[in-house]
Amino acid sequence: MSVNRPFFETVRDPAFWETVRTSPSYAPLREYLLEKWKTYGDCVIPALKFSDYRTFFDSGERDTYENSYYLRRRTLIVASLLAVIYPDVPEYLTRLEDAIFAVACEYSWCLPAHVGNCTTDDPVALDLFACETGSAFGEISVLLGGRLSPLIRSLMKRETERRIINPYLSGKKYWWLSARHNWSSVCVSAIATAVYCFRPEIFLQTLPRFRYSMDCFLSGYGDDGFCLEGIDYWWYGFGYFLCYAEMERYATEGKYDYFKDPKVRKIAAYQQKVIINEGKVTVSFSDGSRTAEVFPGLMHFLRNEYGEEIELLPSSLPGIAEGCARYSLATREIAWFDPALGVDPVRANTVYRAEDAGWWIVKNPAYGFAAKAGNNDEPHNHNDVGSFIVAKDGKQIFGDVGAGLYTRQYFRNETRYGIINCSSLGHSVPYFGDSVQKFGKQYCAENVKYGEKTFSFDLAAAYGDERLASFSRCFAVSPDSVTVSDRFDWRGEAPAVERFMLFEEPTLIDGGFTVGGLTCRLEGKIDKTSVVPFAYELHHAGGKTRGAWFFDAELQKGADGCTLTIEF
Repeated sequence: MSVNRPFFETVRDPAFWETVRTSPSYAPLREYLLEKWKTYGDCVIPALKFSDYRTFFDSGERDTYENSYYLRRRTLIVASLLAVIYPDVPEYLTRLEDAIFAVACEYSWCLPAHVGNCTTDDPVALDLFACETGSAFGEISVLLGGRLSPLIRSLMKRETERRIINPYLSGKKYWWLSARHNWSSVCVSAIATAVYCFRPEIFLQTLPRFRYSMDCFLSGYGDDGFCLEGIDYWWYGFGYFLCYAEMERYATEGKYDYFKDPKVRKIAAYQQKVIINEGKVTVSFSDGSRTAEVFPGLMHFLRNEYGEEIELLPSSLPGIAEGCARYSLATREIAWFDPALGVDPVRANTVYRAEDAGWWIVKNPAYGFAAKAGNNDEPHNHNDVGSFIVAKDGKQIFGDVGAGLYTRQYFRNETRYGIINCSSLGHSVPYFGDSVQKFGKQYCAENVKYGEKTFSFDLAAAYGDERLASFSRCFAVSPDSVTVSDRFDWRGEAPAVERFMLFEEPTLIDGGFTVGGLTCRLEGKIDKTSVVPFAYELHHAGGKTRGAWFFDAELQKGADGCTLTIEF
């Protein structure tokens, strides 16, 4: 049984908040919130304008509307937490009630990107963010209770029931109820939290519906526990799963306990496996990020649940009032934080064979390495079968740019793979004339073989081109080198081009190039080489473009392969 104290017992305990208010262990949290108060304490709570709402449908752009939407919810986090930590400061509660009133009066809690159009009147549609808003209102009602104005308390309950709980209970078949990714977990965990806070008398009778969706979420993971969507979505989807599972165990007095499920135990250890260098560089396949923010509260909860199977990674205070303003994850970063826990020694040499995901990860003192097989119809898919990452000195050198700027075009298959982040042309895989990898589950790696020092597979199927009769890629590692060996039978007229994606500009040398302190040597029938700069956009980067480079090696006609050796 877990030694974790139940979340709702913790946050209802005045002694806990006294500790948060006075203990040096929570000083960084207090300082962070007080610094954020300078931004959210007296800023204008922005209007959510229809002209901004419809921008997504007119151009595909999301940030104009969403930035104002998220600002309101970040204000909820900052003001509510300061109000509960410092109950003698009336300004915090006043600001909180103003923000609640603004959110409660919104036309819809859904983002435009998650509704069908801007002409159908559906203010009670349910998406990730609508459900999260309901759970935020529920938790705020628990945290502040009778300190809130009776009108504000009534408004939160009424709007959450009208917009979230009643539509869910109506029996409408929302597509995400059976989703095998973060949507089922986040939506249902948030709804369950809202039910627990506002309608506790029906929580137990609604459990079968909650559990159905949570089982669907877990089914999206293989037995290896790897999240194909990337580490950000592990934190998001699995984080909300943890919120639900802990609440369910508490409400049922241990009758239901997801933490006994071996797959949940595996998923819990995902983070420590995909942080591959200097405690921060991550595997950014799909829509992941290249660096990770380790959330200590979540990590401490899992350590107290599973013991030393969970590594205590270096961490700092996370940005709990940043980005999309995940209220339930923010509050648990406080409630689950364990000041008694420190940091574990770094494991010097590890190899992870994630055979369900098709990933192979190697970590040693000199570098971190990851490669993927898989297929081209994964959650938040990129066409990237055969791609790889090399990290050294706290940064990716051979890399994967990760999630692009979220727009309508980014989530439409007919336009997504023209975006460099998602196209195989944006990854360290060859292209053959005009032949690039295609989208679809059938475009995949085959004959995948894992070893302690080698990882190999065939990937001709990923291109779906009869002119590419065969293509195999083999990775081999040693303590001071990585070798990438390609062998193929390309029968097209245009040349094959080996492409490597780099985050630093390479310098050409005889027989290869140098980059990021690495010497990279090529063997094969190479006709010419070139360095190609390119620009890309990142999710939530404010529309700013960034630069990186491709090293391209054009092979002679009839060449049957090429070998790259990366020396550390």
